[in-house]
Amino acid sequence: MKKTKPTLKVLAIAAAFLALSGCNNLSRHAQSSSMIVLESITGTTTEGDVVAFLQSDVLRDGLSGTYVTADAGTANIMIRLINPNPINPPSQFNDVVLTSYRVTYELESGPGTPGADVPFPFEGNFSTVLCQVDQSTAVPFVVVLADAKLVPPLVNLIGTLTVHNRKAKIEIFGHDLTDMPVQATGYLTIYFADYLEAAPAPKK
Repeated sequence: MKKTKPTLKVLAIAAAFLALSGCNNLSRHAQSSSMIVLESITGTTTEGDVVAFLQSDVLRDGLSGTYVTADAGTANIMIRLINPNPINPPSQFNDVVLTSYRVTYELESGPGTPGADVPFPFEGNFSTVLCQVDQSTAVPFVVVLADAKLVPPLVNLIGTLTVHNRKAKIEIFGHDLTDMPVQATGYLTIYFADYLEAAPAPKK
């Protein structure tokens, strides 16, 4: 009996550690109770009108000559609860901080080849964007890098009448205020062209 008691104590301690370990595994695999809803992603025409697509001019004409510039879009974001509870309303811990995003370009028919028929993908960061639950937040971000217009395939459009119709797959990443990750994916149609030469893409 004297030998049995220490053994039981060791087993009890081991069981406690296993229980704690199990709790940590659950917390590591827990999911956020919030989700990002992309209400819309908008771009602009070459005249600056806000529309549901983007006209990306590969070469602009300025007072001092031609130049290239990045193109921006706007993600209109709403944070919702995955399982709304009418009795217990959302708290500030359900709010979401946006951290980064990824842009990948595709052909109309599916994936393309970066550097051949679509620009190279890239990642960007948000500067401390807090999106509150049940409130719409407009978040601007870069959709096309200026450097992308200096290399194929976009540089090949300069001086031509060709218009490339491409899709930008936009993945947005963040976390709620309990540090649980959240993300969402949306798409924006882009008309790449040298608008000094080409006719504008048709409005939708």
